[in-house]
Amino acid sequence: MIGVKQKGFCLQKRAYFTKYRLKSLIGKDLSITSPSPARPERLGSAGMAYNFTVARYALIGSPVSHSLSPLIMERLGLSYNAHEVLPGKVDAFLQNEAPHLDGFNVTSPLKEEIIPFMASLSPEAWEIRGVNCAARKGDSWEGHNTDYLGILVAIDYLGLTPEKALVLGTGPGARSAAFALARMGAKSTMVSRKPGSGRLTWNQLGTDPLEGYGLVINATPPGTVSLPARHLGPHNFVLDMNYGERANGIRTAVAGTSAGYSDGLPVLLGQAAGSLEIWLGGDFGDWRERVFSVARELGLL
Repeated sequence: MIGVKQKGFCLQKRAYFTKYRLKSLIGKDLSITSPSPARPERLGSAGMAYNFTVARYALIGSPVSHSLSPLIMERLGLSYNAHEVLPGKVDAFLQNEAPHLDGFNVTSPLKEEIIPFMASLSPEAWEIRGVNCAARKGDSWEGHNTDYLGILVAIDYLGLTPEKALVLGTGPGARSAAFALARMGAKSTMVSRKPGSGRLTWNQLGTDPLEGYGLVINATPPGTVSLPARHLGPHNFVLDMNYGERANGIRTAVAGTSAGYSDGLPVLLGQAAGSLEIWLGGDFGDWRERVFSVARELGLL
């Protein structure tokens, strides 16, 4: 069910993690470690822009031309560019472009492909099996996942308190959503083309399943699925992880129903705040406030 916003809903991450090593499922050793200690002296007062003349950051994936991340990050004062990197071309990017960067974000379809190139993973990235944020550590890279923070921020921003959620998809974005929901004590069920333990197939989606889930999260690429909108009602809220024109399909499907709806802009802002905390230190709540402030200045919210 969806209710009023819970007071005191905490989105704070653990600041440090115990370091240990284990064998990767991809056949190499990966260290699971912690972000660098916070460096609050590098932050200005709330609402102020930054002017980092040395540090450089980027976004990689395909497509990236639609992304609002460069606009938001540059307004904050970062040097941040989008690079179109196709599957199979990650190694070339890391050899030619990454040496000039201090960190980069990773979007679809590279969040799993990038993992073997990381020297270490955060516990979240390891469990989710997806990296959307890389931070430099000497001559190597640490892989992190801040997508789950984006989901938590979006749920909090929208004033939702889901007890059960339906997650459309089973990829890194969907696993981030399930991870976030588990963190806040909510149950989730994934929907996939292929049957599997603890998941539904698209053919199994009907009136009963949708009535039982107050929150529906779309974690599939645009045009991948056809949301069974005829089964949506006022008891449902649909959160699409896509935003802008890429959310038009789900947005249109929900528009003719009595269900609530949001595109993925709050998710983007939340994961951006998490990336900034990892790269630059400071407090996640402060970064969240700054990123949302910039989004409002740009007329995005």
